[in-house]
Amino acid sequence: MFCALIALTAGLLLPTEPTKKLNLPASLSRRDAIVVAASSALCISTPAEALIKGSAPPPKMSAPKERRCKSIDECEAIGEKERQAQAVGVDTTILRTPGGDRYRDITVGDGQAVKGGDTVEIRYRVMRLGTKARDGLTGEGQTIFSFGFGEEDDKEGEKLPVTIAGNNLVAGVNDALLGMQPGGRRRVLVRPERGWRTLTGACAEGEKSITLDAQKRTDDQSGNLVFKADIGAAIENENACQNKISLPQPRSYGAKARFGRRFDESLLVEVDLVSFTNAAAAKASGGAYVYNKCDANPFAEGCD
Repeated sequence: MFCALIALTAGLLLPTEPTKKLNLPASLSRRDAIVVAASSALCISTPAEALIKGSAPPPKMSAPKERRCKSIDECEAIGEKERQAQAVGVDTTILRTPGGDRYRDITVGDGQAVKGGDTVEIRYRVMRLGTKARDGLTGEGQTIFSFGFGEEDDKEGEKLPVTIAGNNLVAGVNDALLGMQPGGRRRVLVRPERGWRTLTGACAEGEKSITLDAQKRTDDQSGNLVFKADIGAAIENENACQNKISLPQPRSYGAKARFGRRFDESLLVEVDLVSFTNAAAAKASGGAYVYNKCDANPFAEGCD
């Protein structure tokens, strides 16, 4: 459009070849002739010049995908059918341990079965319940801490020797290991009272609160001090009633902080039974010891 206006104003037809000269009218002043010539030069393309292209138009939209369902109920039915197809060949049988914990075997091992008093090598993951864990066992889980998978300060492939006796393991994990065979993986739902929640002394009575006012004693140890045992029995602390001794336990600072906010929830534990070992190996690695309630909770009754 710009070039056409110049041609009309000058009363001439622009040449189609860059080598032709412009024939300007004689009545055109020298100044006007210069303007027309310069403007015309902008409109003349040379073979060496490339056309400048703008943004290409968007590609044509493909036809919308055909909807597979026309209602919420129909969509849910299709989703359930797909989940069932994915679960083909996966054992989803839910059983219970001697202590009543619900579990299922992800992988069944072979060989000798574990019994109380045996010493074994294990790997484990402790996880929060995922949004799709409808039955608490077959859904997804979010790892809080683990050992043997290289996700924390440990190395992938490491294994922890532990003796299945006493309070070496929290009750839910201890019972889940019973009956397992080397090479097996079991997932167990550990309730707080079967896991890391201490249920003795003041912790069994629920949360309490105190003020900072001194409390006067009436016995021979009278005074206006609140002793350590009193504080531990009453103060609100997110992990005052946490068992920090029985395995599994977090190792890194971050894992301990995460676990301190979750230990009193029902948690998923996946445990791999790697092999059998001896009690000496477990003792050397801290997997066998005499349980001490004051180590687990220094503020418990009788620990002051």
